[in-house]
Formats: sequence, C-alpha cells, structure tokens
Amino acid sequence: MECTIRPLTVAEAFDSPLFAELCDEYRDESLRNPDLWGALPDREGYAALVDAGMLHALGVFVGDELAGFCAVLVSPVLHFGGKLIASTETLFVAKKHRAGGAGLKLLRAAEQLAAGFGVPGLYVTAPTGGRLERLLPRVGYHETNRVFFRGCA
Repeated sequence: MECTIRPLTVAEAFDSPLFAELCDEYRDESLRNPDLWGALPDREGYAALVDAGMLHALGVFVGDELAGFCAVLVSPVLHFGGKLIASTETLFVAKKHRAGGAGLKLLRAAEQLAAGFGVPGLYVTAPTGGRLERLLPRVGYHETNRVFFRGCA
C-alpha cells in the first residue's frame, strides 16, 4: 500500500494506537545513550515546542495507520548571527513500511519543510552504526559533525 506524508499534530501522534509500538521500535533501533532508557516521550514538551514555532512534525501514513514520524527543529544559531538551521529531532519509519521508500519520502518532505523556513539545509542525526547512517551519504548528505557523549554524574 502506498504511503502518504503529511503534517502531524502532537495529539495525532500521541493518541495513535500504534504510537507506543513505534516508540518502542524507534528506541530499540536508535538509542545509544543508556542514561535515557526508561524515559517516555514528553507530550507537553513537544506541544510547547510546536506552540513556540520551533518544532514541526510530519507523519508517514499507510492508509489511516501511523507508520513513522519526523520532528524538525528550526532554531537560530546565535553564534552565527541568529541564522536559522533545521535539524531532525526524530526521524523514524517502522521496519515493515521501509521497503516502499517511505523513509526517503519522509526525509525529502522534511527537506521541503525546512526549505520553507529559508534555511540552507537540513541536519539529520543518525545513530552510529545504524541503517540511516549508511543511507544518508547515498542520498546526498555529507558528514559535518560527530556527536560524542560522556556521562557527568
């Protein structure tokens, strides 16, 4: 079945009967920081970022079924004169819906969303060693930064 990509509200995402299952699959595939284990998505936090005009979400739908999501943050970089950048906070499509290109369609929709804000491009965070990390260079992305983590407690 063909997928559609469209704007996704916080309520639509969190109230979807498949949201918990999608979050579990996303967490299993992407979480590299054990300090975050056990934390659930913050509905109020997402809503606050949407209300502030900083977060813009897209959903992948197969029929009426939520099959994936992307949250794009648009924010100023104060160190560089307040120029806007866009970055993915989340980019995920359920494994069972990837074969038809839903992930690439979602990525391209996120790029279009970002372009609508006049940003020069889209930063995409990919889990180290994951499928997305291998895919991005093949679809025109180049590595700009590496993110490292060390616990502080």
